[in-house]
Amino acid sequence: MRYGTITPHLLRIVGTATMPAVGVGGVTGHASMGTGAVVPYQLLPTSVRNQFSVSPAGPNAEFVRLKPGANAKTALRSLNRIAAEVTTPGNNGSYVLGVERPAEIVNYRSMGATPLILGLGLTAGAVTALGLTLVASVRRRRRSMAMLRTLGFTGRQLRASVAWQSSVAVVLGLVVGVPLGIVAGRFLWDLFATNIYVVSSPTVPALAIVAIGLGALVLGNLVAAIPGRIAARTPAALLLRTE
Repeated sequence: MRYGTITPHLLRIVGTATMPAVGVGGVTGHASMGTGAVVPYQLLPTSVRNQFSVSPAGPNAEFVRLKPGANAKTALRSLNRIAAEVTTPGNNGSYVLGVERPAEIVNYRSMGATPLILGLGLTAGAVTALGLTLVASVRRRRRSMAMLRTLGFTGRQLRASVAWQSSVAVVLGLVVGVPLGIVAGRFLWDLFATNIYVVSSPTVPALAIVAIGLGALVLGNLVAAIPGRIAARTPAALLLRTE
């Protein structure tokens, strides 16, 4: 690291950080997404630390992290009181800002419920496709259903056979889709995070995945209710007429 004519220092990178835009506008470049670094302030010469010769000397910005469980309103009042106490005619005033987030993160959060709506749309499409497939399967296999009726199957057993068909289809979809979704999701998130210069730390919500799997099984059985009723009403006479 070199600052002007100051003796350079050899530094070792120990991690990656995502920072909001901070810095003195018009004088130096802002540290922001993909730009800047966090270094010990002792490496900066005194003249750089206090470019405007304000008194008392100090940083032009400080980040504050509240302890877990701290009262946010009480902390804000304390910070505002401290800012008022350190404000002098020569330091242009001190004030407290709210949570500072990079513009890319703010833009990402502006999508709001769009991902949820997209997910619900895909779910509705999958449920519709499953229902149509089951109805078509029951209609195509009416002769087999009639044969089962002749062999002694009850309407309840025919409904159960359709429910099992739906459950098997859902389980196969989960077995294939969940691992592929995890792999594809992590890859796409890493790619997105890299493009906007944020720290990529994806997690796999195990409880949510289990809940989605169980919900898919329940929904699959609900979808199978109408095709199951159609199968249960298949008359045994259908087989006798064809024979």
